[in-house]
Amino acid sequence: MKVVTFGEALFRLSTERGERFPLADKMDFYLGGTELNIAANLHSLGIETEWVSCLPGGKTGELMRERIESLGVSIPHVPTIANGRPGWYLMESGAAPRPDVVLGRFASSLADQSSLPFDWKKILEGSHLFHTSGVASGLSEKMTAEVKKAMEAARARKIPVSYDFNYRKHLWTVEESVKRQKDLFPLINILFCSLSDLELFFGKDVKVKSLFEQFPLEYLVLTERNAEETSYGISVVTRTETFSSLQHRVHLVDRIGIGDSMAAGFLASLLTDKNPSKAAEWGALAGAMKYGIKGDMALLRPSELEGILSQGYRGITR
Repeated sequence: MKVVTFGEALFRLSTERGERFPLADKMDFYLGGTELNIAANLHSLGIETEWVSCLPGGKTGELMRERIESLGVSIPHVPTIANGRPGWYLMESGAAPRPDVVLGRFASSLADQSSLPFDWKKILEGSHLFHTSGVASGLSEKMTAEVKKAMEAARARKIPVSYDFNYRKHLWTVEESVKRQKDLFPLINILFCSLSDLELFFGKDVKVKSLFEQFPLEYLVLTERNAEETSYGISVVTRTETFSSLQHRVHLVDRIGIGDSMAAGFLASLLTDKNPSKAAEWGALAGAMKYGIKGDMALLRPSELEGILSQGYRGITR
């Protein structure tokens, strides 16, 4: 199985959990980006992955390429932008009821490009799934158009399209998001989102089942977490059934990448076993486990997920 993802890479500088930015004397440094996170997480779960993007030249670009390749992610279609720059953001890490706060976000070489050199027919050859998100679409109008182009190329080749709404108010307004994504929705087979995401897009009176009547959706994956951030699970809705996962007790270490870990767990299981009920359990547990892992990527192994699902949580494994 091979999955192709499309999006930017970002450096994250974040305070330690519970530390206010004005008082911080050190920060954690991570490489991430939702589509890159999913590619790395999928590879760790045994799925061949390719990430498509642009990277800056020079030492920074070399560092990023080395790190990405060390994660097992293939990058043959990632051009170097000579005067490009890495995307990055600052974050003050909170704990409920105080949220994480993004203090500044600066776009990457991918977002800056006026023309994008991607041959999607060639890139998608031999792939079994294409994944991208509202983060990539939100970078610019040019990127929204490129996402649509890639999704259309996948659909023309009967390659399923997976998409995460991932609304980011730093990238666009709700009105812009709805306007620019409305042509993407009919191209999506698997959609990851929360109920609040759907309400932003379709309004407060949205009926989940009606989406399957309007669009060619096959799976709608809805995250379920409580306000206190003590439990996490998902529901997987199909045209005829709904599968609800176990609710997992969680302890917060790092919020970033939880949804990406969940999506990777769900996709890895679905691509391998074609069983949405099992995929729901894999996705929920992968997301719950990311709560306790620092960095943007969970990098879980199938044996870790299977061990907990079959034997339950144990405080220590020997």
